[in-house]
Amino acid sequence: MAAFLIILLIAIGGLKGFKSVITLAITGIVVIKVLIPLILQGFNPMIVSIAVCIFVTIVNLLIISGKNEKTLAAIIGTSGGVLIAGAIAFFSNSMMMLNGLTDDQLQSIIYTSQNANFNFSGLLFAGIIMGALGAVMDVSMSIASSIMEIKEVKPDMTMKELVKSGMNVGKDIMGTMANTLILAYVGGAMYIMIMISSYSYSTSISTALDQDIIASEVLKALAGSIGLIFAVPITAVITAFLIKLNKGKEK
Repeated sequence: MAAFLIILLIAIGGLKGFKSVITLAITGIVVIKVLIPLILQGFNPMIVSIAVCIFVTIVNLLIISGKNEKTLAAIIGTSGGVLIAGAIAFFSNSMMMLNGLTDDQLQSIIYTSQNANFNFSGLLFAGIIMGALGAVMDVSMSIASSIMEIKEVKPDMTMKELVKSGMNVGKDIMGTMANTLILAYVGGAMYIMIMISSYSYSTSISTALDQDIIASEVLKALAGSIGLIFAVPITAVITAFLIKLNKGKEK
């Protein structure tokens, strides 16, 4: 199946598809060989996941799009959106004290890491920002690319007009990508939906959401979606600013 995916990417995407295969491999290697081992060794999952996200974003976008204003804007927009998602998750979790795991999962991780003081809340944080990364990166690159194309057609546009154009594109993307992100979480945690449904027959939805494992999944979806939404204006403003900055240097 993996080989079929690679063949499809290269056959349909050509050079871009080949670059996508490379970035996919890099992301997988970084997660398996860097992120997970460091977390298991006791490093702070929040710091490690943020560093990994920024590294993956920079490397992936540079490989796919090259070294240019569009890439820089997309990197800043992606990093901003992901960090905002992480901040929301952190402050929300500091009030709710969630870990998103069952007792059996908790025991398994403690046994694997050989660390009774394992930072489970940090693990939830890492899951949220890593889960949001792909969608936020997609949105940021789409907006940056759109604004750059608009600039090529109408080079005399003001920064305000460029930002407005980027926001218009972002509004169209925002709804579908937010749905994509939430549906991805739903698809990955279908058992949670079954639990919510079963709880609703015997108790209220609010009581069901008080369950740690259910509340964690809801927090993941909401924090990721909010980060995605914030990535839209961040990318639009940064792209327009870089265009005007470069135009000023050319003069």
